[in-house]
Amino acid sequence: MKKQRLVLAGNGMAGIRCIEEILKLNRQRFEIVIFGSEPHPNYNRILLSSVLQGEASLDDITLNSKDWYDKHGIILYTGETVIQIDTDQQRVITDRKRTLSYDKLIVATGSSPHILPIPGADKEGVYGFRTIEDCQALMSMAEHYQKAAVIGAGLLGLEAAVGLQHLGMDVSVIHHSAGIMQKQLDQMASRLLQTELERKGLTFLLEKDTVSISGTSRADGICFKDGSSLKADLIVMAAGVRPNIQLAVSAGIAVNRGIIVNDYMQTSEPNVYAVGECAEHNGTVYGLAAPLYEQGKALAKHICGVPCERYQGAAPSAALKIAGIDVWSAGKVHEDECTTSIKIYDEQTGIYKNALFEDDKLAGVILFGDTRDKQRFLDSLLKQRDISIVKKQIIEPEKASTLFESMPSSETICQCNSVTKGAIENAMHTKGLTTVEEIKHCTKASGSCGGCKPLVEDLLRYMTSSEYTEPGGTPSFCGCTDFTEDDIIAELQRKPFSSLEEAMSQLGWKTKNGCPKCGPAIQYYLEMLQPGFVQLELPAEDSCILIPQMYGGCTNAEQLRNIANIIEAYNIPDISITHGQRLKLSGIRPEDLPNIKKELKMPVCSNEHRRTLQSVNACTCGQNRSIQQLAAQIERHLEMLSMPAYISISLSCETDCTDAAIQDFGAIQTQAGWDIYIGGVRGTHARSGALFCVTDNADSTADMIKGLIQYYRETAHYLESVHQWIDRLGIVHIREVLFEEDLRTHLLESLQTDFSLIQNPPIQAGAHKKG
Repeated sequence: MKKQRLVLAGNGMAGIRCIEEILKLNRQRFEIVIFGSEPHPNYNRILLSSVLQGEASLDDITLNSKDWYDKHGIILYTGETVIQIDTDQQRVITDRKRTLSYDKLIVATGSSPHILPIPGADKEGVYGFRTIEDCQALMSMAEHYQKAAVIGAGLLGLEAAVGLQHLGMDVSVIHHSAGIMQKQLDQMASRLLQTELERKGLTFLLEKDTVSISGTSRADGICFKDGSSLKADLIVMAAGVRPNIQLAVSAGIAVNRGIIVNDYMQTSEPNVYAVGECAEHNGTVYGLAAPLYEQGKALAKHICGVPCERYQGAAPSAALKIAGIDVWSAGKVHEDECTTSIKIYDEQTGIYKNALFEDDKLAGVILFGDTRDKQRFLDSLLKQRDISIVKKQIIEPEKASTLFESMPSSETICQCNSVTKGAIENAMHTKGLTTVEEIKHCTKASGSCGGCKPLVEDLLRYMTSSEYTEPGGTPSFCGCTDFTEDDIIAELQRKPFSSLEEAMSQLGWKTKNGCPKCGPAIQYYLEMLQPGFVQLELPAEDSCILIPQMYGGCTNAEQLRNIANIIEAYNIPDISITHGQRLKLSGIRPEDLPNIKKELKMPVCSNEHRRTLQSVNACTCGQNRSIQQLAAQIERHLEMLSMPAYISISLSCETDCTDAAIQDFGAIQTQAGWDIYIGGVRGTHARSGALFCVTDNADSTADMIKGLIQYYRETAHYLESVHQWIDRLGIVHIREVLFEEDLRTHLLESLQTDFSLIQNPPIQAGAHKKG
């Protein structure tokens, strides 16, 4: 099939991350052409201030070398800008008069420094701080001039000011507000930060409005609205950025502050997407790496035709990248009549913490002087944790050893690149990593905004200390491989292996046929990724079990009479009633099994190794058959489908039945409709599940339960129980997926496809036939 042409306008971080995600999903789908205005491959713009401060070199911040583009067959035009989009003809025109057609176009033009519209702003010696060229110019200027002024005391302005001060310049910071970083910090944190920066040698001129820049052809100072002035040889404008939307405006694409996109990053024009700082989603333009990378993931999946959840936006967070000063905030930072707060200030250590709550749920955090717990607070913010939990976190911070010992492997260390603690552990164990720089190159942790670098350093220090205890076994999925479970799934997605043996061989399994842990897991993932994948031959059993299928727990005299005759004819020794309201025939001789199945004239559940739905329990209270009918309907659509783990489903009435509330999936019929519960736990530590939603009728209830189960099948790890799955993904996220009609419809279609292929499995060359 001929490849479609994908054109990317912009060679920055957001656009290239999007391309990386597309390559992961389908390397062969697109011919990729990229236009970048700058004469460089992709680099980390966020770390330019670290270069200015002497913490990194220009080589250190390169993300993708020219070899990376060549390796993936990507055509890169550096120093060339797309200046026109013809949406009717689906083509772009560049400033070098190159015309190129596209099937899909991604606009990732980023943003530009806001240059104040004042007299003298165009004079020599006035710079923005956005590109490698800007950084090089500032370093060169510092060799010849002494006095610098930075207009703007936000993140970028302060980082630039410290960088210029590091280069030996006398630096003044001008800001129109009474406090620095006023959008990210409260008054207390702002004052503490200003004091620390003044100790480093910076001078602050607050509540100053710049009206002009003095000098002839070259700037020599700044004039303020109050009549005062300041001498300066070098002036840096850091008064915010503006999304680059001119390309979209000229093409008739809808814009506001940025290019307006939907939840899949589509613009108002067909086949045109936008991502990064030029895009506006639900009225917000993001400038941080983590949300922009999440946008890229959503775009990549949509453009590749892969089912995905919608991009839902992100909580704003900010970290100041100045050596020796730890400042971080996320979410809401200013108190109002709707908030309460917990504040701690240790004057001796200079540590300040402020947690804001709305309705006793965490709404925002400010950390100054000690930001090691920021990942835990961000996790609490995203999960809307209760004040009682956060209060303990803020009052009793854990030391690194305790923190990492209790931290699950699935917890994210680097938000920008979605790198977990387990991924870093695995990389260190399998590849012998010993430095933060090696971890960054291997896993990308701390490779974007750099805000997680202290946490990575702490984890490295902990893992190389005597306090570290290696997890049982190895950090990989099992002893047969060095891959983690997520690594295995990613590898199986990349290549459609035709058999379990081929997958293990190609992935370098240490044991030829795997083990009881990894073999069934790989088999399950192959089934899920390749619907209809033929099962492995099952080992012979000494005796067999059959459970005649009675949909909804209902049977009749004819079925019972036939079962009784078979029990007597084949001398079946053990008959019992299961907790799922079914008859269980145990101790069947293997040689009798085929004839018994034939004579039963009923579907059966047997003791195969595959985890499938055994039954849907139905309440038998009263004369209303609707519950049994709904149970039968769900069961008929799910039987024999592989599940990550054994699951339980129960339907109840509201009169005196509570069984549905403690199952993996349950529904209780009410006078108004049905209440659906998920994530219940049975056994000695039984607990009720969470109310997931309310439906109007039996059909919508069946669709919601089936959609939930298919999403569980597609996203759960092997042997991961439903309540563990919910804890990992979050019930809010699962609701967002299932409440979206298009996504729910897609899940139901996928479920039907999987069910059809189970009923009529294709014959696959090289695969074992089912026994």
